[in-house]
Amino acid sequence: MLTGRQVRARYPAVYGWRLLWLAYAALLATLIACYLTLLAWGHNIGVDFACFRAAAVVAMHGGNPYDFKQLWQAENALYNLPRHLQPGDPSYYYLDRYYNPPLFATLLRPLASLSFELGFAIYGAAVIGLAAAGSWLLVQSLGWTRYRRAAVTLTLVSPCVFLAVWNGQQSTLLLFALGAALYALRGERPGMAGALMALGWVKPHLLVPIAVAIPLLLPSGRLALRWYMGFGLATLAGIGLTVATTGAASIAAWLHTLFGYTGYADAIQNYMPSLSGMTLILLPQPWNRVGALALMAIGCCAMAVTVAQVRRRGAAPWAGIGLLVATWLVFAPFAHTNDDVLLLLPLAVLWGRDGAQQTRPIPVLALWACTALPLAFLLPRPFSLLGLLPAALVFAATATRVIVERQPA
Repeated sequence: MLTGRQVRARYPAVYGWRLLWLAYAALLATLIACYLTLLAWGHNIGVDFACFRAAAVVAMHGGNPYDFKQLWQAENALYNLPRHLQPGDPSYYYLDRYYNPPLFATLLRPLASLSFELGFAIYGAAVIGLAAAGSWLLVQSLGWTRYRRAAVTLTLVSPCVFLAVWNGQQSTLLLFALGAALYALRGERPGMAGALMALGWVKPHLLVPIAVAIPLLLPSGRLALRWYMGFGLATLAGIGLTVATTGAASIAAWLHTLFGYTGYADAIQNYMPSLSGMTLILLPQPWNRVGALALMAIGCCAMAVTVAQVRRRGAAPWAGIGLLVATWLVFAPFAHTNDDVLLLLPLAVLWGRDGAQQTRPIPVLALWACTALPLAFLLPRPFSLLGLLPAALVFAATATRVIVERQPA
């Protein structure tokens, strides 16, 4: 029988990996403890849901939620006046602008009729459910037969999902749309896949460019055409529902507000972890906007190069889609920490089917970065820039795996 010392000498790598996973488990335990502490003692939970709720109230009464004066009157009446809160109080609610489509506010009207606590509880449960369903469908679409529950669990305890719940954001809806679309595509239903990706209009600057680029990786023009038809028909259906519920003027008001956001995003945001976003915040005017636009143009070119390289080298379409997602998240405008939940797809591609690459250092390093560094916004500058590393590292590693190593289909 081997002694403990002989076993350690014979299998040093085994013990090293066990220690690494124990350290990772300790990191997750620390994160969960922080989440519970914030939920118990933190202020301003559900701040974005509160804005969506106020926008729904304004729309219900025939107002314009994109008129910040009307929106502020509703927010102040809902959250400050009943509790006699004044500026400077920890729980005081300041103006939070609404930039999402009018149809999203319409769909939230049932929750707006409830108390904030009950409405937010239902909304938060939906955010978590979408994260679980989206991550499950995503690894299913990649053909995983093992570690699917582990992938879902790690997604649910990630800072990105917690921040989506805490703020009341829609990032997990984007994850669900991506996972469900890829699952439909695996089932040879590209029209349905395109229609599901139309859910990305809730945050058009994130998922819509990816939805436009994905068909270029499909093996035939017929499949690409069916994808575009599904995406276009679902988009038209959304426009029709919007016109029927809030009128065509609400679409024009949304587009005006959405495009105007670029003009003052740097004044109301202090952290957007993408190259374009941080350039907009850190550089002085007007160079910040020039730099951000230049980087977004570079990002579009990088996506075009990604498509060309994936097709030329014969990489698997799913791997190419993962690389597209990573590419755009590096350059996307107005990305926030919770939006990095979309990195699950390129991270899963990087790990390989059923986590086959789990003993290689780069996939493990990428997992650690995606678990810990989304919280870099809590650090002072310049250390907060570490929040750029998850998307950048996953992009570089996935590009190496997909293009250089030519991951098989």
